[in-house]
Formats: sequence, C-alpha cells, structure tokens
Amino acid sequence: MKVWGVVGWKNSGKTGLMERLVAEFAARGLTVSTIKHAHHGFDVDREGTDSFRHRAAGATEVLLSSRKRWALMHENRGVPEAELDDLLAHLSPVDLVLVEGFKNARHPKVEAHRAETGQSLIGLEDDTVRAIASDSGAEVPGRPTFDLDDTGAVADFIAEELWHSKQFDSFAVVDWSAGNDTGPVECPDAIWIGAVLNGEEVEPKYCRNRAVALDELRALIEGERAAGRRLLIGFDFPFGYPAGFVRQVTGSDDPLSIWSYYKNKLIDRPDWNNRFEVAGEINALFDGTGPFWFNARRYDIEHLPRQGRLLEGHGQNDRRAVEELAAGTFTCWQMGGAGAVGGQVMTGLATLQHLREAFPGDISVWPFESGPAPVHFVEVWPTLIDPVVRASEDPIRDRAQVRLLARALANLPPERLEAMMDVDAPEEGWILGLGFEPELQEAACRN
Repeated sequence: MKVWGVVGWKNSGKTGLMERLVAEFAARGLTVSTIKHAHHGFDVDREGTDSFRHRAAGATEVLLSSRKRWALMHENRGVPEAELDDLLAHLSPVDLVLVEGFKNARHPKVEAHRAETGQSLIGLEDDTVRAIASDSGAEVPGRPTFDLDDTGAVADFIAEELWHSKQFDSFAVVDWSAGNDTGPVECPDAIWIGAVLNGEEVEPKYCRNRAVALDELRALIEGERAAGRRLLIGFDFPFGYPAGFVRQVTGSDDPLSIWSYYKNKLIDRPDWNNRFEVAGEINALFDGTGPFWFNARRYDIEHLPRQGRLLEGHGQNDRRAVEELAAGTFTCWQMGGAGAVGGQVMTGLATLQHLREAFPGDISVWPFESGPAPVHFVEVWPTLIDPVVRASEDPIRDRAQVRLLARALANLPPERLEAMMDVDAPEEGWILGLGFEPELQEAACRN
C-alpha cells in the first residue's frame, strides 16, 4: 500500500486538507483509508453500551459488527503506543493510506500551513515534508508550495511522487501466434505489434512468423534502451500454468523455470515447430493421461491424446485462478484447434526467454518479479477492450487489438496502472487489467 501523510500545527487546516484529499482520490477511482493520530485520550464508544462495558471489564480488544460496518477497539492497557507501521498492518489492502499526524514517522508528507497560527514551517526542519500547502505562499527551499485550497494540485503532486508518472515512457502490445509463416501480405492470425513510443502512436507492425517477431522485439527493446526510456510490453498469452505444474516438470518452484525449459526444448522454424512432441514428453511426466491434448500431426504422438475427453488422472486443474474469473478464456492445455492457446504459450514463453537472455538484468516479468528494470513484460488479454475493438473500422482484428490496447495502457493515469499491477499471483500469473475493463475501454477511446 502507498502511504502519504498530512501534518501541520493546530488550526493549520490539515484535517480539512485530509478530508478533501480523501474525496479527491476516491473520485479518481482509488481505494483510500486513513489513520489519524490523537495526542490525548479519546473514546469512540458511549458509556453504558455493551461494548463499553466489555472494555471496562478488562477486554483488550472489542469488535463491533453490523450489516453496515464493523469496528475493532484495542486497549493498550499500559503497552507503549503503537508505531505507524504496526497500525498499517491492521488495515485491509487499499491503493492509498492517508495519515494525519505522526509527524515523526518517516513516510512522505505534505504540510498544511496557515499564517494566522504564527508557527514556523515543520518542513524547515523535516526532510520528509515534500511539499507545502499554504494560505500565504510560505515556502521551504527546494520544495513546491501549493495553495491550501487547491486540492487537485496537491493530489496531482502526491500521485506523481507515489506512482511516478514516468514509470513507463513507452508501451507495446503483441498479438501472438503459434502457427506457421503467414506470408508477406498483411493478414489475420499472424503476429502483430502495436506501440505508443514516448507518447507517439506508431503503425502496428506485421510479423509473418516468430523469427521476424523476435527480431522486431529485439530492435524495439534496443531502441528504447538506447533512448533511456522505460518500456512495458504486453503479450496476449498466459505467463504461467495452474499451480503445481512447473514443479512437476522442472523440479523448481520458480514459475520462470518453465520458460527456460521451453526455450531449450522447442525447435521452432517458420514453417514447423515441435510443440506437439514437447507436449507429449511433458504428459509422460504425469500420472494418467494429459494434461496437454490435441495433436495436429497425421501420426500419433505418444502420451498426447487427440481429444480433451480422453484426459484422466493427471491431477492438474483445468484453469488458473485468473481464468476462473475471466469469462471466455481458454485452457492452456489445448495445443491446437479453435480457441487453443497451448501452442501460443509454449512458443511465446520460449521466445520471451530468448529476450530475457539477450538483455540480462534489463527485463522484469510481472507479476513474478519486481524492481526498477527498464523493460517489463506483462500478460494481457485484448478481450478486456473487446467493445472498442468491435467498434473499430479495422478489417484486421488483431491489428486493431494491439493498436487500441497499447493506446489504452499509454493513456492510463500512472496510479491506475499501478493499481492494476498490484496483484498477488506468485505462481500462476495474472492478466493485467482484469477487473478494470471500463477504465481500459475508456482509455482505448482517447486519441
């Protein structure tokens, strides 16, 4: 959770600023909680109520619950006052926690100031005060000053500081394919790359096969790195598998170990690849029949059934947790046929591993890795903006999808992209933007 504070002397306007900031960030679509420090004894309960009697009798904690809310009261009973970090641990996850008071804690803060208090600025002695909101233009050298009543400007500054509006400078989206070379003429069911580079939307690139796509992606990453820009690239295939699969195949709990496995196992030429044979080899590692199915070869492949109804006893879930929530997604076990993504995953992850090895230390894979890497790979699903894609006049749907989704990601406020990326899926992975469909669709419509 992101934490920002509001401090100030008595009658400085900090409570009013807090209230307005809560309303401002909530109106921007963020979930917000607050913590307020009191310098005196206080009570939130009325004498004579059952809960008051429980505390008076000696209870350390009393929890009240109703249809509308619940509240937990904790009595310190001689224990030292809790630190801010301890209090934050009691909150449910939200996008932003605004803290009033706690001026000695080390979280970033804005100071509210009114000239009539006659007090000097806290920020003159405290480097955690990052900005001043004043009714008199009072300043701290090197830090911005805002009008105390200009809530929007203060909120913009906080968002900039917390979510880094330059977190990513450029965005790209890749529509992948496990099929053979599609020829020199632009067509559907090929590989398409759409991008918005440093704010400029570029014409989607047609890639007739995976070798061409790999070269294009290398050039894209090299170009953005040379320009000193941070790049987010979305790929339209799953980055992970249902829980337990990777360990069974690779012996490792690292979800990215299957990427290296595919890179080493897959033979991938423009006119042919051995994905069905690799699927059969993997099935042999499991009991029963499966989990992979579908064989497009004219000959049988040992351990790879041609039909899904023949699967039994392999012990794997049909879908990841994210796919249970995303209506219309397909199972990663189907290796071919209508709606199949199994081949996309296998060839796609092998390609991404080639890129990871070509740019060591420069690429972070969401949500499995985090950190300041200049390039982030994320899993996307263009169906999240399907109404916008269907409304476009582009006769090639794949081209429309990459163009519009790259535009949507580039148009998102940084704090909303941060919220979309704030997920906990350390083994199976996640679809960026799931649950945020209206925001993505609105952002895709803005040129």
